[in-house]
Amino acid sequence: MKALLVIDVQNDFYESGQLPIPEASLINQPINQLLNSMEYELIVASQDWHPADHLSFATNHQNKKSFVTYDNQPGIGPLLWPVHCVQKTQGAKFNPEINTEKFDYILRKGKLKTVDSYSAFADNDGSNLGLAGLLNSLKVDEIDICGLAFDYCVKYTALDGIKNNFKVNIIGNATKAVAPEQETQLKDELKKAGIIIK
Repeated sequence: MKALLVIDVQNDFYESGQLPIPEASLINQPINQLLNSMEYELIVASQDWHPADHLSFATNHQNKKSFVTYDNQPGIGPLLWPVHCVQKTQGAKFNPEINTEKFDYILRKGKLKTVDSYSAFADNDGSNLGLAGLLNSLKVDEIDICGLAFDYCVKYTALDGIKNNFKVNIIGNATKAVAPEQETQLKDELKKAGIIIK
């Protein structure tokens, strides 16, 4: 059985958002094609859902700026970020162009002040978010992954998918990276881990 994971397609990650990813809007049509296909028995969307005082936000640290390395607290880092996807804000909502009525489940992550969540499978401190259990209970053995951002939440979700013994594919035209210049290196890393990039 095959599932589709749609990662963090939220307003703050699009071009006019608080943490814009270059050309993010170009993934909307490919994602909607995936959502409207008959290929998947299950569709799960993840949603970054941070409290305003989340410790991944640079503004919540004295004399710290966004995109600087931060590694002195387990569960936060390796970077600090601009404020984004704060619970119940417009920026945390799914992009309106995405066909969200196709989502079977929505998994909210990053809800705890002291822990970030790049992967949809687990918080950055390793705490299980329940996705593997859901997929296993429904006899899913293969997952396709799309969404934002390729070099963070898509990447870590894919790597955790492999750790949880799923066959993992990333849909290449349905994801974009924070740092596009590093995509070639990232693709090599993911392929070595056993992930297929379609």
